[in-house]
Formats: sequence, structure tokens, C-alpha cells
Amino acid sequence: MDLKSFIEVHPDSHFPIENLPYGVFKPEPGSQARPGVAIGDFVLDLSVIGSAGLFDGPLLKGSDCFNQPNLNQFLGMGRPAWKEARATIQNLLSSTEAALRDNEGLRKKALLPVDKVEMLLPIAIGDYTDFFSSMHHAKNCGTIFRGPQNAIQPNWFHLPIAYHGRASSIIISGTDIIRPR
Repeated sequence: MDLKSFIEVHPDSHFPIENLPYGVFKPEPGSQARPGVAIGDFVLDLSVIGSAGLFDGPLLKGSDCFNQPNLNQFLGMGRPAWKEARATIQNLLSSTEAALRDNEGLRKKALLPVDKVEMLLPIAIGDYTDFFSSMHHAKNCGTIFRGPQNAIQPNWFHLPIAYHGRASSIIISGTDIIRPR
């Protein structure tokens, strides 16, 4: 299917209508975090689209999943809801659909320049397990704990090695890392 958006998207953009990544953002400092989708140099505010009643499929109609400060509720709805949302969003952004394209008031509220918003972590992370999935990772960590002679333990080649990770260590790209002194 050859999709075309009414929004002009640079040919080198990572976010044409075929690739609409979900995220969470604040439109301005102090405002409520909300889900959005990148399209070209814009973020489509999904809370505005939801409030306008444009998610009208059987799984998303009446849902408040896009009025949340993260994507957890939406992700918990599963693949059928994700497919419904993607189809709705692609349709709304297509050059042939008038609902957003021809509604200037809605368009101004829903489409925000990406350089004017603050991007946030898209999900609330309660906990996670980290794996030594590459030899480079395992060797670097092993060197810290056991020195270079014993960096890779023999069992690493035969079974997955994992450890409990701290959720607070997951940050959005570009965030300064504060290291202990």
C-alpha cells in the first residue's frame, strides 16, 4: 500500500507515515505528560485525537488509554488494539482523509513541532532483568568484578546470565548521567 501524508515529511526523515513511533511528551513545561506519535518534524497528540472521538474502532472507542502519562495501559490492551490505533492514525494522517487535514483548529491542537515539546520515557518501568547478551558486555562487566584473566566465566557460553537491574537506570536519550563521586 502506497501511503501519502498531508503533512510534508522530508524524504530523509525517520518518521514518514509508514513509520509512526509512539512516545510520551509534554507540550510545555508543567503540562501533563501524554502519548503521541512522531510524523516528520511533528508529534501527533493522541490525547487530542482521542478527545475528539477519532479513535472510533471497537477496541479504542471510549478508552482513556491516550489520556495517561505513559503508554502502559495502551500496551496492555494487546496487538489488536495496537493495530486498530495504527490504522486509525495512518488514516487520519493520510492525504485522502479530511477529518484532521481540513480541521484547522483540531490540527493546531493535535500537531505540535517536535522541537517544541519535551520527550519523556514512554512507559512506567517497575522492574527489569538485564542479560549479558553480548561477549563485549559480559567481558567488560566481568573485568570490573573479576579482572581481565577471569572476565568471561565458562558458563556464559552455555546458559543465559542475567542480573536484576534498577529501573531508575533507564533514562531517555540525551539525559545527563549523574555519576557518584
